[in-house]
Amino acid sequence: MTMYKLKDFDPNYKTHFDGVDIVGFDVYTAQEKIGSIADILVEDNGNLRYLVINTGVWVLGKKVLVPIGKAKFDHKSKRIYVDSFSKTQVENLPTVNQQFSF
Repeated sequence: MTMYKLKDFDPNYKTHFDGVDIVGFDVYTAQEKIGSIADILVEDNGNLRYLVINTGVWVLGKKVLVPIGKAKFDHKSKRIYVDSFSKTQVENLPTVNQQFSF
């Protein structure tokens, strides 16, 4: 299965989100902020598949993948919630290799 970065798959992706750029939204567990959206991976059929989360300074800027199905979007507050994960679980997710071509 081929994966694409959202902006590479559809440069006008914001139109699907009422003109809002969801890249950059803050990401929270049920308890606390864990990072922000660095990108979204899309399958070649157009299905959103993974959130690429930049965990920021608390794990030295590590980027991890979270399945899109685990996310709840709150457009008004510009937040995404991944309530089924704890901070520790996110810390233990595999790191996305930035040299890897999706």
